[in-house]
Amino acid sequence: MQFKFYGFLYLCFVLGCSSVDFIPEPDFRPNDHRYKVQTWQEVEILRERPKKLFKIVGEIIIRNTEDLTWEEYEPRLKKDMFQRKIDGIWMTEKNQSMIDNVSVQTMDQRGRTTNSYLQQSNLPYWKGYAFRYK
Repeated sequence: MQFKFYGFLYLCFVLGCSSVDFIPEPDFRPNDHRYKVQTWQEVEILRERPKKLFKIVGEIIIRNTEDLTWEEYEPRLKKDMFQRKIDGIWMTEKNQSMIDNVSVQTMDQRGRTTNSYLQQSNLPYWKGYAFRYK
């Protein structure tokens, strides 16, 4: 059992821990008969509003814990959206949030904090909207 656990940790380390969260709209249907994209390379990632008529089908949040550049992350995102049958993504925000990595506190016998240490780091993330053309 211990060997399998270490194998899982190794796999997580090799594959990384970045995440793509897709939050669908209530009327999102995964199987759309009008979907015309043939390969994952055809999925569009835009920095501005699409020129053609479109319908927003969900929100995308990408948390980059691997320190990848956008050019390295873009193929992963396109493949994920192709599997969900989404025509493209309209990226609207790039930001960073503070997260706590390590928090250590020591207390005396009465329960009062005597020493504390907090290490924080920035977690870059991107937000956007998944869309399908009408």
